Amino acid sequence: MQISRIYSNLPTIFEPIDFNFGADAARLNVVLGEVRKPADKKRDSHNLGKTTLLHLIDFMMLRGISPEFFLVKHKHRFERFVFYLEISLNSGDFATIRRRPANPNEIGLTRHAEGRQNYCDAADDAWDHAAMPIDAAKTLLDGWLDLRVLKPYDYRKAITYFLRSQDDWSDELQLRKFSQGKDAHWKPFVAHLFGFKGQLIDRKYQLDDEIQTAKQRLEEHQTEVQFKEDDLPALITDIARLRQEIEELSAQLDVFHFDAEERRIMTQLVDEIEGEIAQINSTLYDIRYDIRQIDVALEQKDKFDLAEIEEVFRETQLHFAQSLKRKYEELVAFNKKVTHERDVALRSRRRELEAKREVLQNRNRELDDQRQASMAVLKNTDTFSKYKHLQKQLVDQRAHLVYREEQERKLEAVAEMARSVRELERDRGRIVDEMKVMVAKQTTVAEKFRAIFNRYCQQVLDHNGVFYFRLNSSNNLDYEIGLEEKGQIGKTSSQGDGTSYKKLICALFDLALLKVYEDAAFYHFTFHDGVLEALDNRKKEALLKIVREQIASGKTQYILTLIEADMPRDAKGKSIPFSDDEVVLRLHDEGDDGRLFRMAEF
Repeated sequence: MQISRIYSNLPTIFEPIDFNFGADAARLNVVLGEVRKPADKKRDSHNLGKTTLLHLIDFMMLRGISPEFFLVKHKHRFERFVFYLEISLNSGDFATIRRRPANPNEIGLTRHAEGRQNYCDAADDAWDHAAMPIDAAKTLLDGWLDLRVLKPYDYRKAITYFLRSQDDWSDELQLRKFSQGKDAHWKPFVAHLFGFKGQLIDRKYQLDDEIQTAKQRLEEHQTEVQFKEDDLPALITDIARLRQEIEELSAQLDVFHFDAEERRIMTQLVDEIEGEIAQINSTLYDIRYDIRQIDVALEQKDKFDLAEIEEVFRETQLHFAQSLKRKYEELVAFNKKVTHERDVALRSRRRELEAKREVLQNRNRELDDQRQASMAVLKNTDTFSKYKHLQKQLVDQRAHLVYREEQERKLEAVAEMARSVRELERDRGRIVDEMKVMVAKQTTVAEKFRAIFNRYCQQVLDHNGVFYFRLNSSNNLDYEIGLEEKGQIGKTSSQGDGTSYKKLICALFDLALLKVYEDAAFYHFTFHDGVLEALDNRKKEALLKIVREQIASGKTQYILTLIEADMPRDAKGKSIPFSDDEVVLRLHDEGDDGRLFRMAEF
C-alpha cells in the first residue's frame, strides 16, 4: 500500500498533493518548508503544516479523534471541508476514502482501477459505500488493503510505525500511542511482526491478569475464614467429632442417661480445665517473682560519690591528679549511662510482665467459672437440673457445629480458589518455558531484519546494529535495540540513547522493516516527519543515500518533511537541493498562502 494523493473540496485553501508512488516511488516525496523572509524575525518556518499533513493522512486512514485533535479543536474552521485520500492497493487498483470533520464517523469508500482521480463532485451512487459507520469502514478497508502479514491484527495496529511524527522518535517500537497503555496492547503484535508467536505473548499477559484477579479474590475470601487451607483436614475431623458428640448427647437426653456426659465433663475438668489452671498458676508465680526482682533492682541506686573520694585523698594528704579525677568522672558518667539503660529495659520488661499477668488472671477467672459450672453439674443430684444443663450444652454444641460447618464451606471455596491460582501459575510456567524456547530460536523475518538493520547502522552510524528479543525479569517479552558497544558483542552502547542517534535508529528500523516485507502484502511507504532536523550533515547524507538505494526499485515510498535550514549541504556549506519532481509540496513563510491550509495559523 502506498499513498497516491490527498485533496479536498476546497482546493483554494487546501491544494491537492500528488505523491510519487508505484514506479515513481523511486523518487523521494519531500515536503519542504522554505525561508523566504530571513530578515523578518517575526516569521517562522516551523509552523507551516508539515506535521499537520501527517496527522491529516492518519485521520483519513480512519484514526480515532480526541478533543485535542486539530480538526476538532478548531472545528469552526474545518466544518466546510471534505477530505479525500487516494491510496494504491497491493492488488494493483486504488481506493479513495472520504471523511468530513463535521461528521467524522460517516465514511465514504470506493475502489477504482486508475489513480489520480477526483471524487469531489461525484454523486453518492458513484461511491461503492457513500455513508458507512467508521467501524464498518475500517473492517472493509482492512479487507481491501489485504495486509496478510499483519493478520490477525488489522491495518491500524501498524500504520503509526510508518507515520512517525516528531513525538515518535524516542523509541523504535513503543510509539507514542502505545506509551499510555499496557505492554500487552502492543508487544504481542511486535512479536508477531517479527515472525514469533504473538498469541503466546498475549496468553502470558492474559494469565498474569487472571492470576492477579484470582489472588485478589482469594485474599478477599480468606479474610472471612479464620483457618488456612492447610487446616481443612483438621477442621473436617473436628466437625466429625462434634457431630458424634451431639448424636451421643441427644441419645442420652432422650433416655435420661447422664453417665457418659458426666464422664466427659469430668475428663474435661481434670485434663483440660484443671491442667490449664495449674499451668497458669505456675506462670503467674514466675511472673510475680520476676516483677519482685525487677523492683529490687530498680530500688538500688548508684552510691559512688566523687566528692567522698576527693575527701579521702585530702585526709591522707595525697595528691589527687586532675587526670585521675577525669577518669573517675568518666567512670561515673559511664556507670550512670549503663544504670539508666538498665532501668529503662527493666521498666519495659516490667510493663510486659504486668500485661501478661493481667491476661493470665482474666483467663484464670474464666477457667474457674467453667470449673465451678462443671462441679455443679457433677454434684447436682437434681435430675431435672442436670437435664436442663445438658440441654444447654447440646444447644451450644450445635451452634458450634453450625459455625464450624460454615467455616468448612468457606474454607473449601478458598482451597478451590487456591488450587485455581496454582493451576494458572502452572499454565503460566509452561507458557514462559515456550517463550524462552521461542526467543532462543531465530525466525526468518528476525534474521533478515537483523542483517539489514545491522548493515544500515554500519553505513550511517559506523556501528554494528543490535536487535534481539529476550525475556525480562517478569518473564515478559522485551527487546534490545541500538548500537553495539565496540568490543562487547550484543551489548548496546549509550551512544544510541542520544536524541540524534535515537532518531536515526528509529528511521533505519522503519526502513529495514519495510525492506524485509517489500515483496509481501504489507505497507510499502513511510512518512518521516522532521527526520533530518538537528542531524550532522554527514549523517543526513548517509541516511539519504540508504533511502535512495531502497526506493530505487519503487517498492518503498519515502515521504519526509524538513525546513530549508535542515537541507543537506556540500563541502562548502551550500545546501544540496532536491529536484522539483521530488518536492511534492513547498511551504513558505511569506504569509497564509505558504501554509498547508491557506488560512491564519491555528
